[in-house]
Amino acid sequence: MTGRYRVVQSFDGGFIGEVLIVNASRVDRGWTVRIHFGRGRLVTSWVEGAPQGTARQFDGGFSYVSGVSVPAGGSVPLRFHMEWASSTPRGCTVDGVRCSGL
Repeated sequence: MTGRYRVVQSFDGGFIGEVLIVNASRVDRGWTVRIHFGRGRLVTSWVEGAPQGTARQFDGGFSYVSGVSVPAGGSVPLRFHMEWASSTPRGCTVDGVRCSGL
């Protein structure tokens, strides 16, 4: 499982970010994203068009445990709205593997 980070939209006081989770294996897999901004507040997070997982906020970031497995060879976008945070995270991982796009 790998992830690619990007900013979808920026606006005064916040932004919408995305981690595209990619499953290059031959089996469907669940996943966990952990992203740290150093400061800020998670407003909401969601997976486009799929059952939702569980987000847990911590100081300056959050973790998100999948509510849906990514099909073998497929991908799923996790999107989130952050306030009062830099749009460049200090760290981003999917199942412990560093995200690209930082």
